[in-house]
Amino acid sequence: MKNKLVIMLIASCLVSGTALADDDCTDPVSQWQPRDQLRQMIEDKGWKVKQIKVDDGCYKVKGVDRKGNRIKATFFPASLKIRELKIKFDQSADASDYLDLATPMTSESNKQKNKPKVTID
Repeated sequence: MKNKLVIMLIASCLVSGTALADDDCTDPVSQWQPRDQLRQMIEDKGWKVKQIKVDDGCYKVKGVDRKGNRIKATFFPASLKIRELKIKFDQSADASDYLDLATPMTSESNKQKNKPKVTID
């Protein structure tokens, strides 16, 4: 009985580890764009970059937007398309720069596989 419990525990750990591995970027290193190009693109948007690092095969950026809100973003390194965006808003800030509430969301657009994730704290 104990052996079955141990085997089930190990199997569940392996399955959950496989599910977590899907969050990595898979762009071949030979196709990556330089970090300086990403930095320039971000600074052109009015962000101040504090850090750009590689994590799980993606570019991870920490910085501040033009209104002083803290930002963490993940980019695909080959295309420099945004993959995930987290914004920590100040108490007096609004999300108008990041959300276009006038555009309705359709169920078809919600089914896109690689659409960026946005988290607003």
